[in-house]
Amino acid sequence: MPTSAAPKQMIILTLFVTPASARLTRELRTPLPGWQTFTGSEGLTLRYPNHTHTRNLMKLLQYRHRLAGLALILLTWLGDSPTAQAQTNSLPDLGDASSAIVSPEQERRLGRAWLRQLRSQAPIIHDPLLYDYLFNLVYRLAAASDIAEPDLALVLIKSPAINAFAVPGGVLGLNGGLLLNARTEDEVASVIAHELAHLSQRHFARGLERSQQNSWANLAAMLASVLVAATAGGDAGMAALATTQAASIDAQLRFSRANEREADRIGMQTLTRAGLNPMAMADFFEALQRSMRYQGERPPEFLLTHPVTESRITEARARAAQAPAQSSSDSLEFQLMKARLAVEFARDPSARIQELEQEKADSDAFLEVTEYTLACAYLETNQLDKALASIDRLLDYRAHRITYLATKAEILTKAGHYQKAIQILEQGLDYSPGNYGLSVFYADALTLAGNTSAAIKVLREQITQWQSQPLLWFMLAEAYGKAGDRLGVYQAKAEYYYLYGRPQQAIEQLKYALPLAQEDFNRTARISDRIQEIKLSMEDMRL
Repeated sequence: MPTSAAPKQMIILTLFVTPASARLTRELRTPLPGWQTFTGSEGLTLRYPNHTHTRNLMKLLQYRHRLAGLALILLTWLGDSPTAQAQTNSLPDLGDASSAIVSPEQERRLGRAWLRQLRSQAPIIHDPLLYDYLFNLVYRLAAASDIAEPDLALVLIKSPAINAFAVPGGVLGLNGGLLLNARTEDEVASVIAHELAHLSQRHFARGLERSQQNSWANLAAMLASVLVAATAGGDAGMAALATTQAASIDAQLRFSRANEREADRIGMQTLTRAGLNPMAMADFFEALQRSMRYQGERPPEFLLTHPVTESRITEARARAAQAPAQSSSDSLEFQLMKARLAVEFARDPSARIQELEQEKADSDAFLEVTEYTLACAYLETNQLDKALASIDRLLDYRAHRITYLATKAEILTKAGHYQKAIQILEQGLDYSPGNYGLSVFYADALTLAGNTSAAIKVLREQITQWQSQPLLWFMLAEAYGKAGDRLGVYQAKAEYYYLYGRPQQAIEQLKYALPLAQEDFNRTARISDRIQEIKLSMEDMRL
């Protein structure tokens, strides 16, 4: 269309199609009257020259069940500026060059699909206090990072190996071994900041752009190799990753090292902005190198995907020296979380208890972290009276510490003293409204006490903020079950199964729910829509 004849406003509807939607693409090559069709490598673009006649657009969008195979729908309204008129002759600008390969929305869909697969194959830790701690640390760093609007999903894997990874779509994974082996909170933060830099700089998409593999399927293959590394060991994962690279090994390694250096540099800026010690990055690298010397041919898993060299350590120290001075923080909360993890990973909790009791006996000082570790170990071994005595000593020392209040409530709940636990948790929530860890323990105690309506309300409030946390959906299903609400049970269990990479079981639960919702048209429609969404998402890792 000549520029002089360009309309003042127009609608551009770009359909980014997947193989599953190829038939739909063919159908839309003969669009509704008044539409112009342009086919490109990224999909099909429909343009409607007159924005005032939107009936045809509405008719198209009404066929939403036919759009089930679409990866993304982008609707753009163009004004009458010179820039907008120029855009009428070409596809809309979708951002940086890597967005032409894989859009941020595609990354998000694929990354979240990958996370669901990971949960179905790897042992996951669900400890609410650990997640509350990590949520706070991760979002503190994300707020200081180059991620414009952090929408992150966090997963903690029950593995003693030192590892962390970032996956497109805002997925951040940590092994429990990372926290257990880090000496300070700053060291853990340095790893998280590094992984956030991989996300903010979109290194996966840029890797595809550099190798000119304009394929979303290749990103899926790369993520599949990371899945192998996370569940079956780093060597197997790196071997799988090698099979997905069409560019030469040397070129890929050079780019990978460039990514690592960039992530180091940007991650260090994030640490500094967040008020954490940037020197911790170099300290952690050195600690990893030392551990590699003692492990022979098997280095820590983190080093398999994040190779550390002497030059990288030197560069990290040089950058940290130029940053504003920050003292290392010996966070008590970090040490308490390490204590919880140590009990989680203990092969023989009873033997560990003997060691801790001896440590206490040999010291005249009050060993706060040792006392807390004992409380957790007593709880793990069902020595509830001893656990309660330990946590009471800690509360005498720090009466309002959230972790101590939550742990006392956890002990009381396990002992069947639900009302006492509820009272303590309400006290804690007065100090820290909406706290994730307290809220999870509160909902559990309320459910067991028979106050299911209050428990459901608490869980629904948490799901609003943390809807990708499977534990919340599992607990919600339990609460609905106690309340005798079968429809609620089916819907909550569907979301739990979905987040755990079991979409067929999720759909089955929703199909059970449909007859129970037949009196409620809106709820029936929402359930039907959710079934279609889950069916669509099943294609995300098979593209």
